[in-house]
Amino acid sequence: MNLMSALSWLWRAVRGQSVTFAALFACGLLGLSIIGEFRHLLARWHAPWYAWIIIPMVAIGYLAKQESKWMPEVDTRRKWSRRLVFGSIAIALLIAWLRPEPALPPAPAPAGLSSPG
Repeated sequence: MNLMSALSWLWRAVRGQSVTFAALFACGLLGLSIIGEFRHLLARWHAPWYAWIIIPMVAIGYLAKQESKWMPEVDTRRKWSRRLVFGSIAIALLIAWLRPEPALPPAPAPAGLSSPG
């Protein structure tokens, strides 16, 4: 996920109460690329390169436009979008805090102590 997409999705989720963009942000933050998986699916179907760009944009736009039908209450959409955004941030911070420290590589031997060959 690139930075511009993340900021755009975050802004649309928080300002516009969009559950679709909140879900995209949450999945991207947690390492699940929904758009990338969609593109892999299109590649398996041997779709042309322009379909890789157009179809995900149309699908996401359609889902975002249909939110008002699925969740007519603005307060409900606002609650869900903020829960998704802040919940994913909390989970990402928790994962970063709980992950084990990476193993350090062994230190190289000092140059003066090598055995004569």
